[in-house]
Amino acid sequence: METSTTGDPLPAEAVLLLEALLKEDQPVNRALLTQIPHLRVIGRCPCSCASIDFGLDRAAVPSAPVTGNPVADGTVLDADGEPVGGAMVFAYDGYLSNLEVYGWGDDQITRLPSPDRIC
Repeated sequence: METSTTGDPLPAEAVLLLEALLKEDQPVNRALLTQIPHLRVIGRCPCSCASIDFGLDRAAVPSAPVTGNPVADGTVLDADGEPVGGAMVFAYDGYLSNLEVYGWGDDQITRLPSPDRIC
């Protein structure tokens, strides 16, 4: 992940999804949650899925404890409550780096799922 203060603001849907995925009360999650207001969108997946790459001014926030990846994940449910894919949060060197959203099968998830569609 690169240090960056440029890029687009993080969409509200991404903030809500990150907060839902990082809701478990653990030191690494608490530290990563403090980074969310400082994130910028610096890239998106070329395949049309809803995945986002983050830029972050590392001088603005402390790093989280280093852990394995993904640091958080969940299953994405459709409107009928059936599993259709997943969402994963990645962090490198203690800093949020990207949010991956993927579908199972041939259909990509092209919009960020709402937190009530994550289990």
